[in-house]
Amino acid sequence: MKLSRPSRLFALAALLPLVAFAAPKAQEPIDLFVGTGKSPTHTYRIPSMCVTKKGTILAFAELRKNGWGDSGDIDTVVKRSENGGKTWSAEKVMLDIDKYTIGNACPIVDPTTGRITVVAVWNRVHEYSTKPGYGDDTRLVYTTYSDNDGKTWSKPQNISEQVKQPNWAWMATGPGAGFVKKLPPNAGRYIIPVNHSELEPGKPDKDGKVKMGQTYYAHILYSDDSGKTWKASKSFADRGTNECEAVELTNGDIMLNMRNQGTGRRDRAVAISKDGGETWGETTYDKQLPEPVCQGSIIRHSWPLNGNPGMLLFSNPATKKGRENMILRGSFDDGKTWPVQKLIEPGKAAYSHLAVLPNGDIAHLYEADNCKRIVFSVIKPSELKPQSGETSK
Repeated sequence: MKLSRPSRLFALAALLPLVAFAAPKAQEPIDLFVGTGKSPTHTYRIPSMCVTKKGTILAFAELRKNGWGDSGDIDTVVKRSENGGKTWSAEKVMLDIDKYTIGNACPIVDPTTGRITVVAVWNRVHEYSTKPGYGDDTRLVYTTYSDNDGKTWSKPQNISEQVKQPNWAWMATGPGAGFVKKLPPNAGRYIIPVNHSELEPGKPDKDGKVKMGQTYYAHILYSDDSGKTWKASKSFADRGTNECEAVELTNGDIMLNMRNQGTGRRDRAVAISKDGGETWGETTYDKQLPEPVCQGSIIRHSWPLNGNPGMLLFSNPATKKGRENMILRGSFDDGKTWPVQKLIEPGKAAYSHLAVLPNGDIAHLYEADNCKRIVFSVIKPSELKPQSGETSK
């Protein structure tokens, strides 16, 4: 008997990993990072997460000490949970370089050694004032690592001259996380999503003067020696692609899912690499994934197993007008379609990040309430449902 399309989608949803016993009561969302609106804990932004080899959740955020803005005295902080997000450690500063900004923490967990590597970026001046090169008026890239489940971290190392070309000004990791490539080609390669800017002439003003402006390009950084040395992609996604996250597909390709910055489009940009992220194919735009020019998160939840499809997850504020309407989506065909979803936050919501817990549950960390709170929640895969109507604005 041939199933109807809704029935097929429900059948696919039933294939998601579930515990064999009765599901416990859903875990209530937690306000994990909450700004006070005043110094020294004014605002928390830019959430990211990873789940360690021991199953510990590490939740990262930028502590913007004195204001809401993207530059200034900003540290990277972390909290740990050893029980699936039910309770959390006290907040700890893990990156603090002078009185300027160190943020956009992108973690990678090595599945063999358990080492957690974090790639982050530093700047002294505002994004639109950064200059090319490697001085204190540009954006610099740092790495740190932990070999004790995220309890302590190594001294940060500046890798800017390994990964940044001299004509690049701004660089940004993620926001989000990286991963270790599972399949050939380049199995075992560390992958970190990034974007950079190049100074290019803008349109003449009314007096005929031309000012230099920032043009953005998304790509990745990669390491083939477990984070000791790094390289950047040789080619990039189209101009105007910006904050991004990457995911490995079931054939070993890498898919980059990107914010649009200056393209005028309000759909997520997508590009594919067939050589482990060294070069990128055509940039396309996914009309199934609307965006208001904002960060989004994409990860692999599961791989195909015993004839069952694997699943990708994606979350973002799913509207073309403003940062609201946070939706979590699932795809069973490597991102070609997104047939199941769950509305997470109908109100104001911005950046988010996803992780998969050892039992298959989905950890979701997102900015809410005009970035006054960063909320942690746990969603069971069975909560993602086929949608008969349009839920995106």
